[in-house]
Amino acid sequence: MAEITENRGGRVEEIGCEDRISALPDDLLVRILSSIPTKDAISTMILSKRWRFVWTMLPILAYQESKSKISVWWFLNKSMELHKAPVLHNLSIQLGRRCPTDADVGKWVENAVNRGVRELFFTLQWSADPTRLPKRLNTCKTLLHLKLSHKILVDFPTSSCLPSLEKLELYYVVYKDEASLDALLSSCPVLELLSVMRKEDDNVAKFTVKVPSLRVLVYFNAMSPDENDVVDPGRSLVVDTPALKHFYIGDHSGDSWSIKSMPCLLNASISGQSFHDTCKLLKSAYAVTSLELDLTDELAVYCSTIEFPQLIQCTISPCNSDWMDSLIFFLRNTPKLKKFTVDYSLTDEPPDASASWMLRFPRPECLSSSLEKFELIDYGGRIEEKELVEYILETSKCLKTVTISLRSKLKNKKKKMKRLNAIFLRFNSISFSVQT
Repeated sequence: MAEITENRGGRVEEIGCEDRISALPDDLLVRILSSIPTKDAISTMILSKRWRFVWTMLPILAYQESKSKISVWWFLNKSMELHKAPVLHNLSIQLGRRCPTDADVGKWVENAVNRGVRELFFTLQWSADPTRLPKRLNTCKTLLHLKLSHKILVDFPTSSCLPSLEKLELYYVVYKDEASLDALLSSCPVLELLSVMRKEDDNVAKFTVKVPSLRVLVYFNAMSPDENDVVDPGRSLVVDTPALKHFYIGDHSGDSWSIKSMPCLLNASISGQSFHDTCKLLKSAYAVTSLELDLTDELAVYCSTIEFPQLIQCTISPCNSDWMDSLIFFLRNTPKLKKFTVDYSLTDEPPDASASWMLRFPRPECLSSSLEKFELIDYGGRIEEKELVEYILETSKCLKTVTISLRSKLKNKKKKMKRLNAIFLRFNSISFSVQT
């Protein structure tokens, strides 16, 4: 939109908005272009001579595949040749199956390292074998955040040194060997966050995370052996992170766990198939304030024997039928619990459980003195669920809010909602929410 002005001679002139923006200093124009997608920023070069080279000074570049039949590699390769910024803070590259298998995909990673890159995200999903990254990456002093994904071969020698790296994400990559993984983690003296997603055949049997500085660990193993598969006893996860505060693990591979003491742990989310290994982890989680847990029958019994004196938030996902028999014992060991969630959404058919526990056991302390929020996810209207809701309502003296989420494929939803509302009417001092 143009603005109409009158000059001193009384002549009317039109001043275009483009001219006003073009008159801004280069550093401000670069800041403007940094806030839009890289492809759009580069396209501004055709606006005028003033704009032709502004994009070449961008400190942030991001390339990702589109629905086009041509790989973004060609655009990436050409634009990086023209890019002249002395410092490249952030480089994100996402190459898919259309990327030419003879492309030198690592050269622009090395180029970014040479220009003091701080954040480097590289996803490679081409049809060729996993590729090594340039050796210069092994000793990058400026790198703060590194994310590697898919067809990348992690090959770090013992001489590697990443003195500034704080965040490391490794998603479905392949490792040269266990020594390369150990060398990579050992090269990061200030690493605070590690996020790992694994798949079959990543060349690591013993996955060791020994990082004294680590604060957050996210570990997901996508391997899920069939019932007839023989589990390799040599496969394991070893965690030695004494400063860890947040631990999120999902592992149904059958690998054994060796978890060292974690006295600083505050938040834990545990989903695993090994009862004994989960118990070991729970022993290290005695000081947690937030806990998410897939609850089997035997694990429910074990949890009833552990004290959680600092636990404030807890989410359990029942996997078997008798978990309620141990629920009261578990709650009795959580005297400070304020928010309690029962999530049935992870199971295809929610387990039936006996409700006789309500009459057999004394009321847990948390229900009398601390519980303020209760949530039930994937409510199906079964007798067990109805009695659980009634029990929580009747025994929780500090309860303020109750949230019930109905199962998406639930039949007779209106009828089930009426029954819930009939229960809620007896407790006027509590805020209720039913979500469909």
